[in-house]
Amino acid sequence: MTGTPHHSTRPSRLLSQLAEDTHIDGPDAADTEEFLAVAHRYASERGIAMNDVRRLALAAHGLAFVRRVRAHEHPPELDQSLFEEVGDELFAGVRELLDAYCAPRAHTASDAEVLLLTLHFEAALQESVPDAGRGA
Repeated sequence: MTGTPHHSTRPSRLLSQLAEDTHIDGPDAADTEEFLAVAHRYASERGIAMNDVRRLALAAHGLAFVRRVRAHEHPPELDQSLFEEVGDELFAGVRELLDAYCAPRAHTASDAEVLLLTLHFEAALQESVPDAGRGA
């Protein structure tokens, strides 16, 4: 799948790939598809190219994320030095994306959750243009 244009792989296909190794029930699929649609729109609006490898990684993360939201759980805290790996603007944008998804579900994403998702977008930026996406 690597190198396939990002628009060619629908979220449902990505979920099918994940389902080969992970049980995905109806609520998992519906919530993850909703989240992926928002995340892909976010990337597209910012010119972040997402190849199929990045999209699959995002789908796996999305599945785990929507499950944490539903259970009102949070990932463990992360080393503060990891926050230096992403730009403030990108982090703030992902914070807005997650807040919009979480608010109707009475959940607040932790900074660690925001960072984990931000790293997906940062990696995609780094793959497409070296040193892109760096900010202060």
